[in-house]
Amino acid sequence: MSLVLVAEDSASIRLLLRRRLERAGHEVFEARDGDEAVEAVVGELSLEPDLILLDAMMPKLAGTEALNILKGRAPEIPVLMVSALSEASFSDEWSLADGYLDKPIDFVELLNRIDLLTGGQPQPGSPSP
Repeated sequence: MSLVLVAEDSASIRLLLRRRLERAGHEVFEARDGDEAVEAVVGELSLEPDLILLDAMMPKLAGTEALNILKGRAPEIPVLMVSALSEASFSDEWSLADGYLDKPIDFVELLNRIDLLTGGQPQPGSPSP
């Protein structure tokens, strides 16, 4: 079981991610934007997630800016970027990320990426990152 910080501005997508991740045995902490994600990890809460799932396009502090702050303060925490936009659109900005997933999210791929990045084992026959 891993603690996953889900930073996503869409309440319905956050809820869906929470339900699917919890059903798979993961614990979930939610952030509504990049500011909340950064505050959760480097602020008073000092959350130590096993992985951060970070939407690229969010209000207040965009995912790309949050990525830079989080990797600067907690480089050991893997970060998966998520976006409906092409990865090529952000390749330079996401160089610090540990991976990228397209929206809509393929949950089998998401769960395997979490396992791989947190030291777990992916399910046999599942796609690799």
